[in-house]
Amino acid sequence: MIVISDSNLLISALYNPNGAIAEILTSKSNIQISAPEFILTEVNNHFSDLLKYTGKTRLQINQDLKQLTSKITFYKSSEIEKKYLKEAFEIVKDIDPDDFFFIALHLQIRHKIWTGDIQLIKGLLKKGYDICVTTEELKKFLYKKN
Repeated sequence: MIVISDSNLLISALYNPNGAIAEILTSKSNIQISAPEFILTEVNNHFSDLLKYTGKTRLQINQDLKQLTSKITFYKSSEIEKKYLKEAFEIVKDIDPDDFFFIALHLQIRHKIWTGDIQLIKGLLKKGYDICVTTEELKKFLYKKN
C-alpha cells in the first residue's frame, strides 16, 4: 500500500517517537509513504513548539526527523502538475487551504492521504472525496518483512 503522509502525522511522530505513527513511518512494512516537500516546511513551522514541549535539543529533533522521513519519497512542488495544484486548491479552499499540496499530490499519483485531520476527512467526504486513510486503518497493513 502506498499513502501520502499529511504533515500532522509527521509532527505527531516527533512528539511521540514511540507511538503508532512513528512505528508506521519507520517500520519495514508493506506501506510505502510519499509526501510533498511542503511537509518539511510545516514541521519547521512547529519547530519551536517541538523544542519547548519535547524537551529535546534541535539536534535531537533533527535526528528524529531524519529517521522518521527516511522511508518517505518526497515530491517537489515543481513536480506536481499545475492543473492538480489548481484543482486541489479549489477542493480544499473552504476546508483548509494549507492542505492543497497533499490533495494535489493525491490527484497526480492517485494514492490515499494518510491523515489524522478529522476536519479535512469530513470536509472531503462531504464533497464526495473518499481519499483519506487513518492511522488505525494503516496499522492493519503492518507486517515485518523476512
